[in-house]
Amino acid sequence: MAPGAQRCGALALLAVVLGMPGTAANAQALDGHGISGFWSPGFGATPPRRAPTPAEAELMASFPEGTVVLADVGATEFPPGDYGGIAIHEALREAAKTYDPESQTTVALTCKPPGLIYTMQGPFPMEIFEGRDLIAVKLEYFDLVRIIFMNETSHPDDWPHSQTGHSIGRWDGDTLVVDTVSLQSGTLFNNGVNHSEDVHLVERFRLADDRTLVVTQQFEDPGSFTGTAARVMSFSRGDDHVYPYDCDPSYGLSMDSREGPAGP
Repeated sequence: MAPGAQRCGALALLAVVLGMPGTAANAQALDGHGISGFWSPGFGATPPRRAPTPAEAELMASFPEGTVVLADVGATEFPPGDYGGIAIHEALREAAKTYDPESQTTVALTCKPPGLIYTMQGPFPMEIFEGRDLIAVKLEYFDLVRIIFMNETSHPDDWPHSQTGHSIGRWDGDTLVVDTVSLQSGTLFNNGVNHSEDVHLVERFRLADDRTLVVTQQFEDPGSFTGTAARVMSFSRGDDHVYPYDCDPSYGLSMDSREGPAGP
C-alpha cells in the first residue's frame, strides 16, 4: 500500500474510533473546540500561590463555597503532615506518620501509577484527541490513557474501579466539563495519604488563548477528608507527542542487586 493510502486509512480509522464519519468529520476530530493536541504542564506558580488569571478565575467560580484550593501543582510536594488545609480524617493522619517514601522505589510499587487525580497535576505532558462521541487523553506519566464518553450522561453502576475510572463529559459553552467516578484508591498527597474508591472528581478544561489550556479539578471523598478540594493547572500548547513512559520495575534497585550475587 502506498504511503498516501496508508495515511488515508489511518485517518479513516481515527474517524471511526472517535465516532466521526467522513472527511468533514476528520477536520472536526482534529479541530473541534480547539483542545486537541500536545500540552506541556506549566512549572510556575498557580493559584493559590498567585492571583488567578481571568480564565482561571472564571473556572474557579464554579467551585463550591468553602473549597480548599491546593498549592501542590507541578513539581511542588507537601511535606509530611501538610495536607494543604483540607480536613484529612484522623486515622489517615496517624497512618501517614509511618509512611516511608522509599517504599515507592521497591519492585512491587515503583511501576504502580499514583492515581489519576495526582497524575493529572504532575510535571508530565499529555495529548488530547477530541471526537464527537469520545475524547481521549493520553498521559505520558505511566502511559495512562483516559477515555471521556461524550455520548453518555450517567455512570454505569457496575463499572469496575480502575486507575482511570469512568468519565463522562459535556460542553458548557467553550468549557469541557468531565465527571469521573470508579477510581481505584490512589495517591492524594505524596506524603502517605490516599483517597478512597468513593472519590468523585469534576474537571473543567478551557482555552485561555490559542496556546494556553487551563484545567481545574475539584474532588470530594468522604472516605478520606471532609469538604471539597481543588487544584488549578495550566498547560502550554506544543508541537510534539508524549513519549512512552515504559516504567522499569528494577529502577529502584541498586546495581549490585541487579547484577545478582558475586561469583566465587
